[in-house]
Amino acid sequence: MNAGQSRAIGGYFELELPQAGSTLHDGALRFQSSRAAFLALLRSLRPAAVWMPWYICDAMIEPLRMAGTAVKRYRLDSDLRVQSVDLAQDEWLVYVNYFGLCEHQVDDVLRRFPSERVVIDNAQALFAQPRDCLATLYSPRKFLGVPDGGYLVTQQRIDMPNAIDHASVQRCGHLLSRLAQDAEIGYADYAAAEESLKYQQPLQMSQLTQRMLASVDYDAVRARRVANFAFLHEKLQRYNRFTFHHREDTAPLCYPYFGAPTGLREALRAQRVYTPGYWPDVAAAEGVPEFERDLPDSTLFLPCDQRLARDDLAPIVQRILDRLA
Repeated sequence: MNAGQSRAIGGYFELELPQAGSTLHDGALRFQSSRAAFLALLRSLRPAAVWMPWYICDAMIEPLRMAGTAVKRYRLDSDLRVQSVDLAQDEWLVYVNYFGLCEHQVDDVLRRFPSERVVIDNAQALFAQPRDCLATLYSPRKFLGVPDGGYLVTQQRIDMPNAIDHASVQRCGHLLSRLAQDAEIGYADYAAAEESLKYQQPLQMSQLTQRMLASVDYDAVRARRVANFAFLHEKLQRYNRFTFHHREDTAPLCYPYFGAPTGLREALRAQRVYTPGYWPDVAAAEGVPEFERDLPDSTLFLPCDQRLARDDLAPIVQRILDRLA
């Protein structure tokens, strides 16, 4: 081999990952996580303060602490619209596109506030298009079987890190365990992988994660999520306290069932149907409004992802309807 050879030739094989051909957010800046991308944005542009919803993952407050940026909080109404914000000239507002179902609410935010000071958090809305605003954030691992990664879409000049994340290999244990065995086997590895992304300095997205993302059939993922959500909504909308204002082609994170019967999540878990909690820590926060305090316990977040078909979802729906009878 020539000394100048740019890559190794021959030897053992790597994991086969075919190129799918379809991509998402090609123009985005690529980091090891969405929160790292947010931290890079904060450090590059340095707002005086950022308005954050009470109902948000603590992972998105973490970059503000690391950047030393003042945090102001706002409440939501029952339609998840922004309430009680007095946005000063040097302040930003972050709005979460909750569950990938709040494009209408995003429109409302961009009508009411200067778009050049609005950040849209699309961590739960991977397929939503970036808006004409200060920045849009994405977290592909919420939707896909990848270990990490985050996208930042902005027209602003951002100080990109020189270093690349090389820890993705250590975060793949749960992905392989679930593929080779089952969900319960890899849960400890999953929790460890999530923990490893806390309080990290921004790094460029790993080559492994970029290659895994390039192998995804995004059209198929989108179509299956759309179909699964439509089935769940058809069966459960009459019992749901939340009125959705979504387009028919929206590819959501999950099906949020507001006002689900008490104990339903535990009953489903006993049947090995696992539903996430968004976000239980919110209820214990000092000063949290009543609506946001009640959301984690009163909402069931049903899976509607690309691994599932109607035959998987129908028994889940029936268990829910049986409890409502």
